[in-house]
Amino acid sequence: MNDLARPTDPQTRRTATWLGLGGVLPFVLGAIWAWILGGGDTADWVLHAVATYGAVILSFLGGIHWGLALRDVDADRNRYIVSVVPALLAWMALLLPLGPGIALLAVCFVGQLIVDLLRLELPSWFRNLRALLTLLVVAALILSLLARYQG
Repeated sequence: MNDLARPTDPQTRRTATWLGLGGVLPFVLGAIWAWILGGGDTADWVLHAVATYGAVILSFLGGIHWGLALRDVDADRNRYIVSVVPALLAWMALLLPLGPGIALLAVCFVGQLIVDLLRLELPSWFRNLRALLTLLVVAALILSLLARYQG
């Protein structure tokens, strides 16, 4: 039985779900905090923290492809190339001014979800979880972006 046909233990699903939702919290709390602060140096610091966290998470998502390529004896070089692109784009986002950097991260998270859904064989429960987490992250990044330019 392949990995996709084998049912995932409900406790493992719950753990993955809670860890994923917990991973969204820094995005959401950062966006809310930036709105409350209403601009200024402290709000910029919070948004920089959100962008940095986003770059780390985007790099993590790319690393999934590298790990899977290592397990696949037939993996071609494209699997490895796809795995490093998110980290390079995340780094680029951190080099940009704060607003464009956050916008780039939002676009990259959507792109990463599309790449993952097209290139990876994922169990349906995880596909749904990734889509939900991406939606929440992108919404929080957009709110962060709007907080950056409010007023």
